[in-house]
Amino acid sequence: MVRRPLPVLLVLAALGLPGLPAALAGPGGPIPPAGSTAQAPTAAEADPAFTYTNPATRDLVAFVEAAAASVAREGDQAFPAFRQRGGRWFQGERYVFVLSPEGQRIVYPPDPREEGNILAREMDMAGKPFGRMLVERAGDPGGRGWVHYLWRRPGANERRPVWKSTYVVRVQAPSGRTYLVGSGLYEAPMERAFVIQEVNAAAELLQRQGRAAFPVLRDRRERFSFRDTYVFVDTPKGVEVVNPGFPELEGRNLIDLRDASGQPMVRQYIDLALQQGSGWTTYWWPQPDASRLPLRKVAYVRKVVTPQGEEALIVGSGMYEQP
Repeated sequence: MVRRPLPVLLVLAALGLPGLPAALAGPGGPIPPAGSTAQAPTAAEADPAFTYTNPATRDLVAFVEAAAASVAREGDQAFPAFRQRGGRWFQGERYVFVLSPEGQRIVYPPDPREEGNILAREMDMAGKPFGRMLVERAGDPGGRGWVHYLWRRPGANERRPVWKSTYVVRVQAPSGRTYLVGSGLYEAPMERAFVIQEVNAAAELLQRQGRAAFPVLRDRRERFSFRDTYVFVDTPKGVEVVNPGFPELEGRNLIDLRDASGQPMVRQYIDLALQQGSGWTTYWWPQPDASRLPLRKVAYVRKVVTPQGEEALIVGSGMYEQP
């Protein structure tokens, strides 16, 4: 995917230049007064595994968890049922796959010839190493997680790849052997849980590596960029130090930048992170690879202290919502 830069964003009110950027101000009249709001997370939202809001997401999670429970009870005796087309576990474009902890395909119903191959070496249509990421998500402390990548729908006439969100769970069979069980959803609805997962992972990386983590956070082939979602990092004074969605903003002080409704969005989310530790904020912002018109965006931000307490940083990510 080719990123189209938005040079108009170089014209920032925060830098003392006249007027707001066109991408933020919006043409054709005022933006509805949603404004920028900031709020601390609920106890559930502080956990990346909090309840999903969309029925399709909840259904896929339940589907994978049930398959994992079957493996926990039956071990590899559950695999023939996973491969049965038209059965509970394999209908249409939805199926259960099973990997080894090293990323080798053990069960792959769409094409059994692929069984035995190493999925961990595979890339998506944009070069993202999604196979490795599935192994990593299952290796997280909770033993489960999401990976988002570009893939073609099976049997689709159109060759254009679409976003696929895959949920994977680590499970131990009665034999003591460990398996990774998962399934995916094409063009899955965005969830706040996806945003929290990536912000928390970015925060942990920054806590370990400090600014040495910036190249990974910028790399759109890594986990932190998918769809129109990306991770950004600011200093407490408002200097944008990481922004793969709008790289021309890096190095600029945005503390006084106002969104299309006139709210000091950057100052608000920095204050939220510094005072509350983490939380959600809402403001108007353009999508990186689409229209320059601003849309309402809900973002999750978190304060991070880098190794040895060198400095504090604000890390965040968000999703776009229709007004």
